[in-house]
Amino acid sequence: MKPDTVNTPRVAFLPKNDKGRDFIVGDLHGCRRDLEVLMVASGFNPARGDRMFSTGDLIDRGPDSLGCLGLLRQPWFYCVLGNHEQMLLRAMAGDDDAIALSVANGGAWALGGILKRDPALMGVAPVLERLPHVLVVGPGTQDRYNIVHAALLESPSEQSLFRDADIDARLVHADDKAIERLIWSRTIADEAAVAAMERRSPSWREGLSLTYCGHTPVPYPVIFQSHCHIDTGAGYEGNVDVERKDTGVPMRLTLAEHNGGNPVFYTR
Repeated sequence: MKPDTVNTPRVAFLPKNDKGRDFIVGDLHGCRRDLEVLMVASGFNPARGDRMFSTGDLIDRGPDSLGCLGLLRQPWFYCVLGNHEQMLLRAMAGDDDAIALSVANGGAWALGGILKRDPALMGVAPVLERLPHVLVVGPGTQDRYNIVHAALLESPSEQSLFRDADIDARLVHADDKAIERLIWSRTIADEAAVAAMERRSPSWREGLSLTYCGHTPVPYPVIFQSHCHIDTGAGYEGNVDVERKDTGVPMRLTLAEHNGGNPVFYTR
């Protein structure tokens, strides 16, 4: 399946974890070593039933994109599609403009493998093509939560959000631009970054469960409009910018331990 032939978002469902804990990591961008440090710090243990989820963007910018892709082979690791995986898939299809766009956004590490059709790299494509755009964990339970790369934005003009009921119906009524908004939108995140700097209390949207997301770096993890923003800039250098101003808060990786509406955060 070609990545651009999909019009309806892919929605996947997983049961609530009754054995261990669930962790959600923000955009990795090739920083597998940082994740491994946080896994130790948090006591992550798949042997005891712990699971790891990702908001997508496993690749580009950091030092170990292939290592981060290797996480997809682990039975305890689950991931939604990020815009950087989308760019890689389009580049793998051989379009020159898509390759140039990927390289310009940190994808130079994959250029040789794409041009040579390296089986080690090209073999990842079918796995990436199957990644969901939205992942629901614990459907039908009070501890349900969702994962998306950017935001569950239904309409950019009205800033309306999809609700749990829409997701449970697999977003069948979403328009043909929904996938782009799920993995590219920054509207909610830009406001969330301001809320994080102002240390606002969590805000919620009726009918929408806690939704972990990434895509746009925020200075601190924050729950805004039911979205828990946990991309704090792994793979980038310098500090996080908010409204084009340097916050003085360094870029880093964040790992969240799901704890109802009050996640526990680990950063490196």
